[in-house]
Amino acid sequence: MRIFRAELTERSQRLVAGARALAERRLERNRVEDLIRDAHTIKGSAGLVGLTVLKEAGASLESAWRRISEGATPAREAIVAMEAISGRLLTALDTDDHSELVQLIERLYAAESEATPGEVVSLRHPDYGSLDGLLASVSDSLLGGATRVDTGDLYRMINRIVEVSLDADALADLSLVTIEGADPSVFRKTWRTHLERLAASIGDIQDQAVSLANVPFFDAISTYPQFVRYLGRRLGKDVRVEIVGEDVDLDRQIIDLVREPLRQLLVNAVDHGIEYPADRVAAGKAETGVVQVAAQVVEDKVEMSVTDDGAGIDWDRVAALAQESGLSIAGRDLTPLVIERGFTTAGTVTDFSGTGDGLTQVLEAVEQVSGGMRIESTTGRGTRVTLTLPLSMVLQNVVIVAIDDQFWGLPEAAVEAAMPLSRAEIETTASGRELRIQSGAIPCVSLSTAVGLSEAEDESELLIVSTRSGPVAVTVSEIVDRRRVAVKNLGPILEGAGHVTGAALLGGGQVLVVLDPNFLGVIARQRPRAAEDKPRVLVVDDSAGVRQLLAATLNGAGFEVEVAGGAREAILAMAGDGFDAMVVDYSMPRSNGVELVRAMRAAEVRVPIVMVSGVATPEEKAAAWDVGVDAYLDKFDLRHGVLTKTLRQLIGLEDEAGQASG
Repeated sequence: MRIFRAELTERSQRLVAGARALAERRLERNRVEDLIRDAHTIKGSAGLVGLTVLKEAGASLESAWRRISEGATPAREAIVAMEAISGRLLTALDTDDHSELVQLIERLYAAESEATPGEVVSLRHPDYGSLDGLLASVSDSLLGGATRVDTGDLYRMINRIVEVSLDADALADLSLVTIEGADPSVFRKTWRTHLERLAASIGDIQDQAVSLANVPFFDAISTYPQFVRYLGRRLGKDVRVEIVGEDVDLDRQIIDLVREPLRQLLVNAVDHGIEYPADRVAAGKAETGVVQVAAQVVEDKVEMSVTDDGAGIDWDRVAALAQESGLSIAGRDLTPLVIERGFTTAGTVTDFSGTGDGLTQVLEAVEQVSGGMRIESTTGRGTRVTLTLPLSMVLQNVVIVAIDDQFWGLPEAAVEAAMPLSRAEIETTASGRELRIQSGAIPCVSLSTAVGLSEAEDESELLIVSTRSGPVAVTVSEIVDRRRVAVKNLGPILEGAGHVTGAALLGGGQVLVVLDPNFLGVIARQRPRAAEDKPRVLVVDDSAGVRQLLAATLNGAGFEVEVAGGAREAILAMAGDGFDAMVVDYSMPRSNGVELVRAMRAAEVRVPIVMVSGVATPEEKAAAWDVGVDAYLDKFDLRHGVLTKTLRQLIGLEDEAGQASG
């Protein structure tokens, strides 16, 4: 009964939330199957322990959710009954009077007969994955697509899954051996062997599962030869296309991401690079210009390139135009200039180019997945633009570093080197700290300072990280590991925090916050804001992962953050003064967010309070406003960076240009 009560508590809460989401037309289709399973499990477990009415209640809910999954739109009365039944299951467990629950079951069966065919639920809100809707998920456009799968690959994965099941059974058997007694050394050796096999099998399954969503590079470029011929005719040039690596398999999301950037690079190659036939002949070249589009896998990355045998970039003209425009030229590398938004060597704007935004847009697209762009050009011989991208958007290689007890991740592709801090030659200058290396000096920044935390005293490691503004040295407490993780982007409510690109779950509730290397490049070259100038925010949420993600996001956006896991911790934290605002989760155990805010206001706490929720009904939202919140945000809010913007407005801060919050 104790196990049944715990199970009933968890599953009934989910069924209540599901019915509320359905009533508010924000429930997604993929949640319906989970709710069917919850109701089915309640029905079976109640029958097992002999609770007939609870078994019937579970059966009625299972039937209702199953009809919804089959395409029926329930009447309003049915949804109300579904929520009421779900909410009274625990009460019915503790009482002998089940008359109210029986009446609700009868109401549901009666209302179900009024259901009409139609849409299951509104898709107004996408699924933002884990951490209570604060992270994004795969886009809806990809979820509905079909991908060809090799049957052999599919069955190899199935076989591997069977092996994992057998290894798991073997480990379970070994756990029984410990009860009966065994030679400890033999037991440890056998246990380690099975664990290693299990880990290897799971790694293989992971790779095989990801590869099932891969498509050939040719899918992204199949129309490019026709497009280039069309461009050539419009511009009066003779051009042919060579394709290399068309059979290279890539993540479908990567393919979708690069279609437009590659098209822009082709426009640049034909319009700016390839010369007119007469000019090519005069330069000793063939009349027909050649543009090559290529893809190759290099270690754990894919390199895509567009190469032309045209005139190349006129670097002297680039330097002259930069001086005329007042753009600074640092060093001999002029590549950053041609990527600068609005910079162009074209004399006029045409239907295809001339605005100076093309390469900027390409770089922005690539940086969405922590990729990079390299430009190589020789005057008179041609240009090659290479895009370096991860093999998968689902799994990314990151270098994990630690600051105190919090983990942060940097894209492995951006980490050029690592060394003990004791071996690094660091000097303090008027402009800040610098790392002295053979090629000169590069800016040095503490990661804890960069992300808005107090400076760590135990820093012992240093990373050299490549960024758009050049390499920077980053000091950290510890380099923990190199790992492949499933990184999710921030949902809209947190977007705009320029230092964070996403987050990944490491297991055990631990969250890895993934940083944008380019942010570190900017911070390393400017003076950080003094801690006393930062507004202080208290974040209250019962989820450790949510607290960590919110704190990381707000820290880097210019706030000093403390966290609390519940109402009691929050009240103790607020007993001291100095907080400028609070962010409170609506749904927490024991004392919910509304009760906490009521207590705060009763205690004359007048700082702005932002309540965040993804499950509250309109009535509960009204209750939050009644007790004195200053803002109420749905975790599925689609407004870009609304949490940071709301806090700034409530505290009375003006957004400053160039802040890390974006």
